[in-house]
Amino acid sequence: MRVAIGGISHESSTFSTVPTTLQHFYERGYHEADDLMSAFTGTKSALGGFIDAAQVAGYDVVPTMMASAVPAGPVTAEATETLTKRLAEMIQQVKDTGPLDGVLLSLHGAMVSELDDDGESYIVRKVREVVGPDLPVIVELDLHGNITQELVDLASVCVAYDEYPHTDPYERGYEAGIHMAEIVRGGKKPTPVIVKVPLLTAIQRQHTHAEPMLTFKRLAREIEHERGIMNVSYLPGFPFADIAPTNFSIIVTADNDEAHARDAANRLATYLWSIKDEFRVEPKPVDLAVTDAMKSSVKPIVLADISDNPGGGGPADGTVLLEALLRLGATNTALVPMVDPESVKAAQAAGEGNPVQLKLGAKVDNMHGEPLDVSGTVVRLTDGKFVHTGPMNTGVQVDLGDTAVVELDGQNGGKVKVVVTSLRYQPTDLEVLRSQGIEPTEQQILVVKSSVHFRAAFTPIAAEIVEVNTPGLTNPDLTLLEYHKLARPIYPFDADMTWEP
Repeated sequence: MRVAIGGISHESSTFSTVPTTLQHFYERGYHEADDLMSAFTGTKSALGGFIDAAQVAGYDVVPTMMASAVPAGPVTAEATETLTKRLAEMIQQVKDTGPLDGVLLSLHGAMVSELDDDGESYIVRKVREVVGPDLPVIVELDLHGNITQELVDLASVCVAYDEYPHTDPYERGYEAGIHMAEIVRGGKKPTPVIVKVPLLTAIQRQHTHAEPMLTFKRLAREIEHERGIMNVSYLPGFPFADIAPTNFSIIVTADNDEAHARDAANRLATYLWSIKDEFRVEPKPVDLAVTDAMKSSVKPIVLADISDNPGGGGPADGTVLLEALLRLGATNTALVPMVDPESVKAAQAAGEGNPVQLKLGAKVDNMHGEPLDVSGTVVRLTDGKFVHTGPMNTGVQVDLGDTAVVELDGQNGGKVKVVVTSLRYQPTDLEVLRSQGIEPTEQQILVVKSSVHFRAAFTPIAAEIVEVNTPGLTNPDLTLLEYHKLARPIYPFDADMTWEP
């Protein structure tokens, strides 16, 4: 048994002003053939799960290519064509050099391309042109996917992450790999059903370790243990994509029993609709969040800059929360990241241990504050490379680009350390601070530009976590965004609507 593995992954915000180019994929992570195996073998990633499942089930995997980029605007036509063509070519090469029994793909589910709003279907269509309509193609998806009926029809099985923060890409990749063996060798015949629930939810309440998602997740797991059910996937969706399929998707795959799959999906959808009002988010005002954190007798207090989340397409250069920290005199405080290549270069020119003046942040758009005229000291200069050691993507290397730690002078003797990077990164691992010489447990205040993912690593050390109501692209008040393509009616925009699966 011989299976090709690879993928293309991107989460696209149609509200972002920064298009995602081919270069962005090369910067974040592009791997082919043996390089793919070296990069992902032994890691807690989707590809790592594919590789380990094949070893346990006793079949061979053949690497093709894997490309991913940090969430931003839609993927350009050039990037979409180039990457998809290369993936298809490499799968064809696998097919030409021996028997091909299946394909395991790590995709995302919320990729919007200049060529197709449904980026994943575009990719899988091209793969199907190579392997034909009947070969098993199993797709692993991010929980934030905006899924279409076409993708479910093209794939044999869709397996989405169960957890947000995404601590289970490895487990879901492993599950997908085991399903491949069950189909090819065991004769299982997957019959997937998708139910699209007209519900738009802020990503802060898609957190699966708290309500309302916690009970929903438990119900999904109970259904998945019913005889004949292969997989239950629930995807609350990525609300920052103005496309028709943006809403909550439920996909249930049964073994040759479409009626059972549909009944199970409808049961989940009915429960979800009954709790639709529980997805409200009420973040704390900026100044109140800062002053309360400064007065706290425990540490660290983690302030989440939820509206400038690079994991949701934000530029990660918003200055509103930093301005408040400096104005109010916060000290023993660290902020990560502030993406500003110009300021990194200025810090490099000044040198470690020397004073520096910067016009910091807010260079991408006008949604996240204004550039700040600040002064301080260059504490540390690094190449920005480190390896994840926490629960998300364990063992995977990260590259922040050239990076500077600058300690800024605030009012009344305040001091704020800022990790200024050249590349965007959502702080999902404590090594993002420790690799830069900052011990997170010793800080009174930690500021992270993230909506939920930070919780996996930061919850164990945090005395308190506070979601802060900053302005920006990923603010939970979705009424601030202007949608045009979104399928209507949809809750909560159409508050009086009724619906049943």
